Amino acid sequence: MFARQTTSRATPDAWHELPDKTRSDTYIRKHTRMNKQLVALLMSSCLVVFGCGETEEMTTEEIKKPVNQQPSIDEINRQIWSSGTMTDKQAMILSERQNLAVNGLVSITDEQAEILSNVHWLTLNGLTTITDAQAESLSKVKGLCLDGLTSITDAQAESLGVTAFSLNGLTSISDAQAESLGSRVDVGLFNGLTSISDAQAASLSKGYGLRLNGLTTITDAQAEILSKVESLDLDGLTSITDAQAESLSKVKHLHLDGLTSITDAQAESLSKIENVFISADLQPLIDKYKNE
Repeated sequence: MFARQTTSRATPDAWHELPDKTRSDTYIRKHTRMNKQLVALLMSSCLVVFGCGETEEMTTEEIKKPVNQQPSIDEINRQIWSSGTMTDKQAMILSERQNLAVNGLVSITDEQAEILSNVHWLTLNGLTTITDAQAESLSKVKGLCLDGLTSITDAQAESLGVTAFSLNGLTSISDAQAESLGSRVDVGLFNGLTSISDAQAASLSKGYGLRLNGLTTITDAQAEILSKVESLDLDGLTSITDAQAESLSKVKHLHLDGLTSITDAQAESLSKIENVFISADLQPLIDKYKNE
């Protein structure tokens, strides 16, 4: 792009400002040289602003280049994996996403937890501990995965009531914690639990979905309690009783991938389930009763 050259005309007022014609020719030539220098300076400025030849290409590239380019999400994640921490600025950039997984983070500040609470679905499985204040902030998200936690306080359990919650790192919880979590969580993943009490089963069954794949055995009473859940995962069970099968037949979506054998009575009960997920070896027996 070339700068447009224009020829300016002197106005009558400008002419009056010229030195009197009685001035010497030397004075006139001096001002003529000054005017030419001013014109040259203005033309140079115009070429820089509007561009011409090689100057245009350089200017175009400068215009296209972002003034303050933010690092990408992948770049930030690589930095976090390397250090295990993040800055408040990185937290601000990450918080603009609706779904976020930052599993390389091993520690977080209260301020960063508050910033990340703007995310809808958040995964922070690298954290092994959190403060009560952080739990309060993180409870604002819709879905939260904190599988790195091996224990929580009663206050944290009270705060951490989100729509969907994964605490697969917990190996045990108290009755009070189960009550707090169960009353506020719609979908709970507690695959690290290897045993639960009847009271805990009742508390955790208040939501829509529950995953307890760490359990290897349950009582008949617990099977009846857990049947109140619409979606239930018990893949850790290798066997069940006829009574348990009858109770679990009330569940709409049931996972029992760990079962190695079932009786005809159990198959008949399990065939009543809308969606049952079981090993391929056992599926034909259930299908036989479904088709009757």
